[in-house]
Amino acid sequence: MKVGMGEFMEVIDAGHKYKLKELDANEGQDRSVLTFVKRCDPPEKYPGNSNSYPGTTIQEVLRALIDRCKYVDNQIPCYQTKWCITLFRNAIWLLEKRAAERHRRTLVSTKQDIENEPTCNLCGHIQCEETCHQTK
Repeated sequence: MKVGMGEFMEVIDAGHKYKLKELDANEGQDRSVLTFVKRCDPPEKYPGNSNSYPGTTIQEVLRALIDRCKYVDNQIPCYQTKWCITLFRNAIWLLEKRAAERHRRTLVSTKQDIENEPTCNLCGHIQCEETCHQTK
């Protein structure tokens, strides 16, 4: 895929795996792979997935982006970067709200720095307390 003169992100497995362009890399090593967790069991919970593999979550990537924004804002402060941090925090909250509703949990108001909320070791969501995968 090309946009103008430069290349950009390449989809390897839609919704789950991407090659991202790197800057200042050696020739032939100019791509990083970003992999999101892919699950397929039970099939009704993950329609369209036929295989599975480990990976990260959108929320975890947003946490990294928040940290990166804090870092660059410390170098050269600006309101745009501060707004990005706020927007990324809101995105985490919305994704966590969606997950809580899907798992019939109530998401209790979180602290301002939602990126620092503890996450479940099994599902990666906040305020789950490892009840997500217990057999009932």
